[in-house]
Amino acid sequence: MNLKSPPAAAPAAGCTCGASADEADEDGFCLRCGRRVVRPASDHVEEALSPVFAAVSDRGIRHDRNEDRFGMLQSGAWRVMAVCDGVSATRKSEIASAAVSEGLVRSLGDAVKGGVADPELAMRQAIAAGAANLATRTPRDERENPPSTTVVAALVRTSETGLEVAIGWIGDSRAYWIDASGATPLTVDHSWLNEVVASGEMSAAAAAAAPQAHAITRWIGADAEPNLKADIVRRSFTGAGTLLLCTDGLWNYASAENALAKLVHEGAATGEDALATARRLVQFANERGGQDNITVALLHLSQPNPNKS
Repeated sequence: MNLKSPPAAAPAAGCTCGASADEADEDGFCLRCGRRVVRPASDHVEEALSPVFAAVSDRGIRHDRNEDRFGMLQSGAWRVMAVCDGVSATRKSEIASAAVSEGLVRSLGDAVKGGVADPELAMRQAIAAGAANLATRTPRDERENPPSTTVVAALVRTSETGLEVAIGWIGDSRAYWIDASGATPLTVDHSWLNEVVASGEMSAAAAAAAPQAHAITRWIGADAEPNLKADIVRRSFTGAGTLLLCTDGLWNYASAENALAKLVHEGAATGEDALATARRLVQFANERGGQDNITVALLHLSQPNPNKS
């Protein structure tokens, strides 16, 4: 079983020697102590395509840079969301998350323009397109421990009655449907824990206690297993609710039953828009330690048809 284990948390970033931002090189590193002073724009990124459709990505507190990326588009009744978590144990993983999210969203955008006859096929082809885009961007000198990423993506068709969704994923970034009944996971992590439990090798309790419990067993990168396939699920939802995609920088802090639902419902009670909800979820993760990069993309279905928002 191939796997990639999460690295130890990086030390808190920031210049501690008293140097100003002017005393930094072109990459933003302090010329006195070597720590980063000027943060790149990718450290915190926000996008809202409508009041009900938005995403936020943040570096968190403990990492030196943001290796997560997201992509979004909307066209008529269609919405596309993609969230990628660069594997920090690999070199320059932000290359992977950016390449995969861009290639995937571009492919789904083309599918939407041409008319989507088979959402599952469109999603599978899009994830393959993301992987191919990464292959073209992986330098030859990065073939050992190459840039790698997880991905979760949604192809959503809105109607007068609700949402029809195709979800595809590789790794441990997740998708949830959140409504009045709570948070329903739509994905199953590709992790060592889940594989040994599913095979009957270990009990869930014993596997969860192992140091490699959350090591991922699938990823997109030059060293991924040949012909690795994404998992795809299709679901339909009616009534008010939220489709949420996120990296483990969020869900690691909201693993208790319906913790995510409670967070989302807090904003729904006040009529909060999607961007405000995404910001608040990121803030929640940072307040609890911000041990990892945090990315959240969500689509609110709070009225019969989001196209009218």
